[in-house]
Amino acid sequence: MKKDLRKISGSIKKFTDSKELGVSFAALWYGILMSLFLWILLVGMGTMGLVIFTDETIYVMEGLLKLVTWSVFFLGGFLAAYRAGFKGWQHGLWTGVFLGFLSAIFLLEVVPTLVGWEHVLFQWAASVMLGTSGGIVGLKALQAKKARLGYSFKEAKKQKFFGT
Repeated sequence: MKKDLRKISGSIKKFTDSKELGVSFAALWYGILMSLFLWILLVGMGTMGLVIFTDETIYVMEGLLKLVTWSVFFLGGFLAAYRAGFKGWQHGLWTGVFLGFLSAIFLLEVVPTLVGWEHVLFQWAASVMLGTSGGIVGLKALQAKKARLGYSFKEAKKQKFFGT
């Protein structure tokens, strides 16, 4: 019995080890949590801005919500890949999958009668595509930043460029 439990715990450890999967879980969590925080912040600011600065009745906020939501999907993949520094499309893909899942749950809980399954599937597909593209762009931005930096003062001191 103990041998079976050790096998199970060993297989679970292999599955959750980020080196085996090639994905940094810390970077994924960072991308997801920052995206959720940014979504709440931007939707709250947009809503307050519309309420404060608009004298007329607001009938539809769907365009603002879609713009913010899809931008956050892209930014989530971008941040996860930038933070991880490797395999940008995989970090973006998984961030998009999880953000799409959270978005689908949110849509089905808030407005279940107004949202059809085709809308939920479209939202999930959009989150996966935007997260993946954000991951690719995030990794390329990190590589461009590293290539652009050149030598730092620490590296110059190590190579004794300053004659110390």
